[in-house]
Amino acid sequence: MKKALAVYLLAAVALVGCSKGTDSTGGPDSFVLVNCTLIDGTGSDPIPDACVVIEQGRIAAVGRRDATPVPQDIAVYDLGGATVLPGFINAHVHNGFDSHNLRAWALTGVTTVRDLCGPSSFDLRDRLSADPSYARLVAAGPMLSVPGGYPLVPWGSGCMLAVTSAEDARAKVIQLLEDGADIIKLAVESGESFRMTIPTLSHEEASAIIQTAHENGTVASVHVLVSSDLARALEAGADDIAHMVTDELPVNLIARMISDNVNWVPTLELWYHVGYGQVDAAVRNLREFVRAGGMVALGTDYDGYRAEFQLGMPIDEMGWMRQAGMSNMEIIVAATRNAAHVCNLENDLGTVEAGKIADLLVVNGDPLDNIGSLTNVRMVIHDGVVIRAETSR
Repeated sequence: MKKALAVYLLAAVALVGCSKGTDSTGGPDSFVLVNCTLIDGTGSDPIPDACVVIEQGRIAAVGRRDATPVPQDIAVYDLGGATVLPGFINAHVHNGFDSHNLRAWALTGVTTVRDLCGPSSFDLRDRLSADPSYARLVAAGPMLSVPGGYPLVPWGSGCMLAVTSAEDARAKVIQLLEDGADIIKLAVESGESFRMTIPTLSHEEASAIIQTAHENGTVASVHVLVSSDLARALEAGADDIAHMVTDELPVNLIARMISDNVNWVPTLELWYHVGYGQVDAAVRNLREFVRAGGMVALGTDYDGYRAEFQLGMPIDEMGWMRQAGMSNMEIIVAATRNAAHVCNLENDLGTVEAGKIADLLVVNGDPLDNIGSLTNVRMVIHDGVVIRAETSR
């Protein structure tokens, strides 16, 4: 296997243009990227003439080329002035347990996705994620709700786990995590958006779910659609909010989210597909949240509604984020550092820093000038393995 990977790596080096520093290479586990501009995902200014050293699947060193030590015997990728970014993350998808989808995401530079309501097939997740040609799958498993609650009503979905008390909620969270769930998803959905009354979690039940997740080292994402349910989610201790609300967003709830460091995953593409002007309302509310200094993580709700969502790099979602007043840098941070945070993976992913997993996207052009440059892929590196390399410059 290592021999095959070595052959692949050397072929990729030839494709992108290699300037060898020595007569030998470090093989598939060690290489360095040079002659590039680095946007590291932290929101800091880009680093010109950057150098990224990758060893054993992780970033060993990063910085300006003239200030970064490079091992003697290592393959060198000359990127010809391209831009290097962290691998992107879509923090709200469905149907993530699908090899076709995972490969499509990975090859466009979306190297991690967070499935927020799916099966308890965590062994399948592990098998899929072991292949670097597929995007890493962060899985919540079934959504926690109540009998007769969302999403069973109104969608008839079986992708839920019903709880009947705070004690039962704690037990079911522990069982989910023992089975292999990465994070926890719960629904605080009263039905207002659907013009019906849907039974929902009590404050005690929602709080027990989130507290138990925290006690076991993970985070909880909360589905809401309207501001009254948002208030309840925040009272229960939500870590991130799945979906931008589309009714009037009170200023005090924005302030509460900011003071509690709660990320918003707005899923604007979902609201576009729902129609009836919903995306305009969602964009308006996101604009107010961003103006106030709120933290945003990119997520689209891919395949979570009866419509055709964009598979791959979510450029459409980014377009709506720009309409909401987000700069290209803010969008990149939302899709990297902040998205890693809501995946509970910020120590390993989301920024290009020494010690982190080598998930990297290399593009031609400057995405700070033109966000569409993110689709002009030069190279994708996932878990330290080159899974895509193009000859175009």
